[in-house]
Amino acid sequence: MQHQNRERFLCEIERVVAEAGGHGGAGAQRGALRRRLDGLIDSFLLQSQPIAGTHATIVLADIRGFTAITESLPVRIVIGLLNRYFSTMTAVVGRHGGVIDKFMGDCVMVLFGAPERRPDDLLRALACAVEMQQAMVEFNRESAARGEPRLYVGIAVNTGEMMAGTFGSRQYSEYTVIGDTVNVVARMEPFSLRGQVLLSQTSLAGAREHVEIAGTNEVRVKGKSQPVLLYELRSVNYPRRLVVPQVEVRRSPRVPVDFPLVFRRVAGKCILPEPLAGRVLDLGYHGLLIALPTRLAPGTELVANFAPFLQEEGMGDLYARVVRAVPGADGFEISLQFTSVDIPACLQVKRFVDRVLWGR
Repeated sequence: MQHQNRERFLCEIERVVAEAGGHGGAGAQRGALRRRLDGLIDSFLLQSQPIAGTHATIVLADIRGFTAITESLPVRIVIGLLNRYFSTMTAVVGRHGGVIDKFMGDCVMVLFGAPERRPDDLLRALACAVEMQQAMVEFNRESAARGEPRLYVGIAVNTGEMMAGTFGSRQYSEYTVIGDTVNVVARMEPFSLRGQVLLSQTSLAGAREHVEIAGTNEVRVKGKSQPVLLYELRSVNYPRRLVVPQVEVRRSPRVPVDFPLVFRRVAGKCILPEPLAGRVLDLGYHGLLIALPTRLAPGTELVANFAPFLQEEGMGDLYARVVRAVPGADGFEISLQFTSVDIPACLQVKRFVDRVLWGR
């Protein structure tokens, strides 16, 4: 129970007592009852889940490119997509015995090992993460049948020590977890591309005999002085072999282009004001190659507007995430993947590519 429900809860108790006693509505009696219950509720809510250290695994699943989706679709469609997504994720989490800690915008945070620990917490968490990606395949089939955009999810998994319990105040409290393990998984999540599941070193170490890894990425994250290694999960063999579906979005026609474009970094939910002036070298249905004078780390999110160069009226912003950066003739050549693929702006890019390739 959260404290914002207090008033309704107290009123219901007063009503029940009044009905049972036949005359419990007197002001003095109601006031005394409320004062006694008030303290009892505080004690129960804040002490029912005492704060304690625990070893647990966190699964963080976030929709890629959701900002662009919300900007380009009617609110009713966005709400419908989001509710279907949360329902899908909740069902998967329930099958694996996880606990949903919270929904944060379009992100789902799931706990395995808190409030109750089990020997197979980590393996159940990994199986849950894989089934989340499998569930999104069916989700997108339904979306296509409805004429709605596909959603792609990036997932991060981290294991370690954390503090778990009821945090808050008299007005509001909730059961949650805090600590470095929680902070790190939040930093890992932006590096996961569409359809990926990324593991930390601790999660891999605890499940090495049960997983297959597709690749490794060394990244720097806020709050850590040393690089962090991230491992792309390909499959887990618990409770049976489960394979992460491969999202082959980068296999598409690409056309050479050469035009200047100004990008801006996206940090969290904010677009930073400092411009990054570069050139677009090629363009495809799902991404592009650009030249920039400065290197950008994999996972960096950028936003730009292509309308003046693609001659598309009313074209909105496009968001993309850095996949890799290599030295080039004029600094660095940086491969970007669009974070959304079914929004109007991406469809306009596809039309441009088709016109260049086939004159239509």
